[in-house]
Amino acid sequence: MPQKRVSIKDIAEAAGVSHPTVSRALRGEGRMSDETRQRILELAQEMGYTPSLVARGLVTQRSHLIGLVITTFADPFHNEVVQGVEEEAIRHGYDIFVASTGVNAEREKEVVRSFQGRQVDGIIVSSSRVGDDYADLLQETGIPIVLINSHVAGSHFHAVHHDDYAGGCQLMAHLLERGYRRIAYLGNARAGKANTDRHRAWEDSLRAAGLAPGLAIYGPNGRLAGGVQAAEALLPAARERWGAPPDAICCYNDTMAIGAMAVLRRCGLRIPDDVAITGFDDIDVAAYLEPPLTTFHQPRHQLGVEAMQVMLSLLGQTNPHPPRQVRTLIGQLVVRRSS
Repeated sequence: MPQKRVSIKDIAEAAGVSHPTVSRALRGEGRMSDETRQRILELAQEMGYTPSLVARGLVTQRSHLIGLVITTFADPFHNEVVQGVEEEAIRHGYDIFVASTGVNAEREKEVVRSFQGRQVDGIIVSSSRVGDDYADLLQETGIPIVLINSHVAGSHFHAVHHDDYAGGCQLMAHLLERGYRRIAYLGNARAGKANTDRHRAWEDSLRAAGLAPGLAIYGPNGRLAGGVQAAEALLPAARERWGAPPDAICCYNDTMAIGAMAVLRRCGLRIPDDVAITGFDDIDVAAYLEPPLTTFHQPRHQLGVEAMQVMLSLLGQTNPHPPRQVRTLIGQLVVRRSS
């Protein structure tokens, strides 16, 4: 037979106090002696008491659940973002549901709708492809939504994002200082605002250095295969443009850079002697490649922490239309042997 669930009533009987006294002691509230509170807490632990989230939700009108939407579990960028959100959520008594969208805007909307059905208190979306389309959902449900690194320009939602343009400019300044002049850009055709900002940083930096417009090739995605396909298209295009391979390649992210490095090696090009290469994000494996990859470190864990902090501040407000909160983070250039 399944063991009977220990209730607050059971603890009250064992402690010789009232049901409300036990409730207040478990919540850390109410007036009572330290000795009584400690005895109740010890009894609860000894008896194996587990609070009912359903019951707590009925009282507080909160589920203490946060829905977290990411593009794909295969993208190493999201690992630390999820960890940051979860750690901050747990510190404040919340749990999270995580779901992926497969980098599909319609799927993203479906996931958000499913979270609504699970009665989450708030929704955090990393690398959103939808952006302001959430306006109708927010008006309809009142569930607060916070975006992390939204790929939709001009969003009017609460947001935490990284300054990709500033990061891209620092990468380009590094390459230009090292004397590279035939600098190509490998972009991600599906990335939206993040790619636009990084591409613009590359383009503006070349212009500021008095160099002719460079060569930009886009892969179908930001994965390894996207980097391979973009690099395979880049090399013949570079020979046609410059009569030689590029002397440096600035990649949309680290994953594409890893794919591009494989193509360069297959073609007999040495890194960085023949072609330097940079990434973006500073995923864990970047430091362990051969050669280790120069990149721009995004504070991924902190993005998650601050997104949850914004969510907590929204959940604590009584104003149904709180002013928009936007936090901008900036990482740091990480120079390694690939450049």
